[in-house]
Amino acid sequence: MLNSTIVEHSHTEDTEIQQIVTTTRPRIPFNAAAGALSIAIDSVIEEECERLPIIPTLPDYDFTIQVRGDSMMPNFHSGDEVACRFINEASFIQWGLPHVLDTAQGVVLKSIYQDEDNIICKSFNSRYPDFSIPKDEILHMAIVVGFVRQS
Repeated sequence: MLNSTIVEHSHTEDTEIQQIVTTTRPRIPFNAAAGALSIAIDSVIEEECERLPIIPTLPDYDFTIQVRGDSMMPNFHSGDEVACRFINEASFIQWGLPHVLDTAQGVVLKSIYQDEDNIICKSFNSRYPDFSIPKDEILHMAIVVGFVRQS
């Protein structure tokens, strides 16, 4: 059963906003400009960011984002909704697993590997070459904890 949001009119506006935030999670637009994950970090309801009900079958997550393109095929298909949890400390990065990176150039979904001052980004689809992003250009990082595929 999905969590539902019930807002009583007797509550203040702040209480209503808190109820919405705790029973939904933001869906970040994949083509968002750099800094897009700040929307989820700040728990601010932004016009450009949908709020979706929590998906109870997934592990705890902070936001979702829809996959675009085929660079992560066959694991992730275009249109899949991936659920992500923020990483606040470098020691929690799980190298080799898919992460969403909010970079100076925009948002990317890739498997990541450490390389001194850079992070190597790899696609699952071998048609796409690896590339590096300097660590100081990464604004936020989140690990993919689950996904939902539309049939």
